[in-house]
Amino acid sequence: MAETFATPRSAAAQGAAGTRPILSVRQIEKVYGNRDSITHAINDISFDVMPGEFVGIMGPSGSGKTTLLNCVATIDTVTSGHILVDGRDITSLRARALSRFRRDDLGFIFQDSNLLDTLTGFENIALALTIKGERPASVRARVEQTAAALGVSEVLGKRPCQMSGGQRQRVAAARAMVADPKLVLADEPTGALDSRSASVILDTLSMMNGRLGATIMMVTHDSFAASFASRILFIKDGAVFNEILRGGLSRAEFFGRIMEVVTFLGGDVRDAG
Repeated sequence: MAETFATPRSAAAQGAAGTRPILSVRQIEKVYGNRDSITHAINDISFDVMPGEFVGIMGPSGSGKTTLLNCVATIDTVTSGHILVDGRDITSLRARALSRFRRDDLGFIFQDSNLLDTLTGFENIALALTIKGERPASVRARVEQTAAALGVSEVLGKRPCQMSGGQRQRVAAARAMVADPKLVLADEPTGALDSRSASVILDTLSMMNGRLGATIMMVTHDSFAASFASRILFIKDGAVFNEILRGGLSRAEFFGRIMEVVTFLGGDVRDAG
């Protein structure tokens, strides 16, 4: 089985081309409990994500993958170590600076779209720009441009209850992209969708990455969803177990590689394909 895995790339190797990582995770730990009962949810994890990458994070239930995403999102704090986004150490930011960081540098796509029920699709997408203080004159053009790129122009006038699950997730993707974030974080984006709607949002993520240049980090337990990424980091017992790179593989071939590793790990896998 060992020959199936690629050796994890070091930060030095990833940065050798001279491009600065958009995300650098450096020896982070997240510890819960006290001296009598300590749980290492994250145990000395380090990796880089380069601009324009689409990285998937996988692992068995309880492996620490969601905790890792929450730490990068600053929803949770690390016990030790550092997380840098575009060279800025976000682990040292205070409350007001953290709010600005989340507003200006991150885009979020959740398992549940988290759209506001009382707002239309247009208003939900525009909210990301309004919060940033964008001029009203520029908001409409940016919303319409992003909606057209992600194929949701026809639901801009509808409220979430009038949309399908796939449409709601694509509107959420447009909301994540419209403010041009440095990093898009996707937390089980297909988890609440049927297989057809899941394929639509995965195609949308792939297009966001390939055509719009979005840098995406996606946590998923779904091997089919993971096969849309360009690199997969496998987390086990709070640490990086290994990674595989898609490279020149077709998506079907990459899916097969992912399935081999997940089977080896004994993870909870749902084949959405």
